[in-house]
Amino acid sequence: IPLVIIQPVSPRQIRQALNAVGLRASVEAAIAAGDQNLKDWWEFSTAFERDHSAVVLMGHALEQTPEALDALWALGASL
Repeated sequence: IPLVIIQPVSPRQIRQALNAVGLRASVEAAIAAGDQNLKDWWEFSTAFERDHSAVVLMGHALEQTPEALDALWALGASL
């Protein structure tokens, strides 16, 4: 099975993808409840990587499968 590399998406792309799937409010609530490093990552990142530890943890917290996160990144990349 070939390794698939999922490209990073921009802050706009990830936010619009989250809007489209109805997860933005849940993500932003979790960010607001997180520590300052998490808040800074969300506010100041210039790109969001699918395999970043914060993405993986957020996915688990919001009960998203790895496939759902992959699909979210694919959607973001298309926007």
